[in-house]
Amino acid sequence: MALGKARLPWWMAAACLAVPLMARAAADDALSQSIDTVKRTQQASVASQQRIDKLDDQTRALLERYRSAIWQTQQLNVYAEQLNELLQQQTTQLASLQQQMSDLDRAGEDLMPLMLRMTDSLEKFIALDLPFLKDERRERIASLKQVLGDPQVNAGEKFRRILEAYQIEIDYGRSLGVERQQIGSDTMDVLRVGRVALYALAPDGGDPKVWNAGANQWEDLPGGDAAAIRDGLKMARELMPVNLLELPLPAAGGTP
Repeated sequence: MALGKARLPWWMAAACLAVPLMARAAADDALSQSIDTVKRTQQASVASQQRIDKLDDQTRALLERYRSAIWQTQQLNVYAEQLNELLQQQTTQLASLQQQMSDLDRAGEDLMPLMLRMTDSLEKFIALDLPFLKDERRERIASLKQVLGDPQVNAGEKFRRILEAYQIEIDYGRSLGVERQQIGSDTMDVLRVGRVALYALAPDGGDPKVWNAGANQWEDLPGGDAAAIRDGLKMARELMPVNLLELPLPAAGGTP
């Protein structure tokens, strides 16, 4: 018996062909999903690692700030201890100074007669001295008297002012000075040579004079002395170096 070839209907053949294609498509889709899942997992892992790294950086930064704060606190504590020691020392010194001032105020009552005598002696000395800077020196004496009579000024300050006035008078005797004075009807430049002598010269460089303390008056000098007086005036004004001056000295009894 002969066997014939069986033929499948077209639709069954198509179905048979479609099954492998569908299986392959499903496998491809599953593979694609798996790949996407892996990618998403990797991306999530990277993001997580980045967050971990960021948190780690923040943690390190906070740790450094904490350590810095601890160090600053320690330094401030040391500084506070030093300030407390300094404050205690200053408090002790202040108490000592207040006690000294109190003692000085009590001593000031004993010093007042001496300070009054010193001021009176200085005033008399100025009145008998060479006639220079008369207004300035009189004002200084008047200021001293005002200070001595002021109860708000402590004894130490009063005594310091008196000593300062004495020192100024001492310095006059070791320096050259110059000022404008009215001599008779003329305004003249007056040269002071320490406390030794006073010389005067007209603004035009002529009419030289010398103060005669014995006669208590100005006296004329020879015209040849004008050049030395001019040099002395320049020295007093610091217009030339200090040098020797050849000037006549008034005699104790009268004429130069």
